[in-house]
Amino acid sequence: MKGSLGLIACICLASCDNYFKNDYVDNSPTSGKLKVYCEEGLAAQIESQIYSFENDYNKADIEMIVRSDADAIQALYNDSCKAMVISRLLTPEEEGQFKSKNMDVRYTNVACSGIAVITNVKTNLAKLTTVQLGELLTRPFVCMDSIDANCKIKVVFESNRSSVVFYLRDSVIKGKAFSENCASLKTSLEVIEHVAKNPNAVGFIDFAYLSDVDDSLYKANKDKIKFIPIGNGNGTYYEPNQTSFKTGEYPLTRKVYVYHQASEFSLAKGFESFVAGPKGQTIFLKQGLLPTKQQERMINVKTK
Repeated sequence: MKGSLGLIACICLASCDNYFKNDYVDNSPTSGKLKVYCEEGLAAQIESQIYSFENDYNKADIEMIVRSDADAIQALYNDSCKAMVISRLLTPEEEGQFKSKNMDVRYTNVACSGIAVITNVKTNLAKLTTVQLGELLTRPFVCMDSIDANCKIKVVFESNRSSVVFYLRDSVIKGKAFSENCASLKTSLEVIEHVAKNPNAVGFIDFAYLSDVDDSLYKANKDKIKFIPIGNGNGTYYEPNQTSFKTGEYPLTRKVYVYHQASEFSLAKGFESFVAGPKGQTIFLKQGLLPTKQQERMINVKTK
């Protein structure tokens, strides 16, 4: 009889072990395993968020997978991940695909960034209006070089599947075709390196890639490339930064979103809450992006 009871107990324990074996499914807001898909431009920012989260919650194991926003959305749709961080909202078609599978996907706006337009410091191009920006992307664009000779600007951006290209095509050139002077490279890093080496090249990247002035990538390129200020044609031009994002004056401002599947008691929800909370927002602030929520500063004034 005792032997039978012992066998039953072992079977029950083994069953429990198997039930809780998948930490990607059986997790809590502060423990377990999670895959987070993240677009390339935001990788350094989200890596810092994950590092801080895991330091606070040592039973959490978060893996960041860097892909295009399109790949991230597909991964969430295929249930290959439970969370993603991208710089745009889902299109109506994408929302429809999730609804067709009865998938309840929620999102939180956690920060503001923007599309940065960069060029070589030797390029004689000091500013652009949004109209000129559209011309730069859709037809040959000429500026004057250092000896007042005409020079054709070459445009580079990262993969055709990136959110940067999606934004430029959708919001800047309104569905028109890119000109033959535009070329796609593989990564934002390649865009930065190309612009740093080639005068009369203009690159489009996520500002988050160069937002942290203490980062080694920024320091290595600050004397080789420059941001091109962008204006709406009223005579005032703005570079991408926290101030121009806050005021809405930088024309290429966009928002950063954390998407997660709707389970409230999950590591995906816990991570989203952390990024949207005080610590996560401070990380964005220190790395040069504009957090959605600014922490209140309490000042006590004492009078005699």
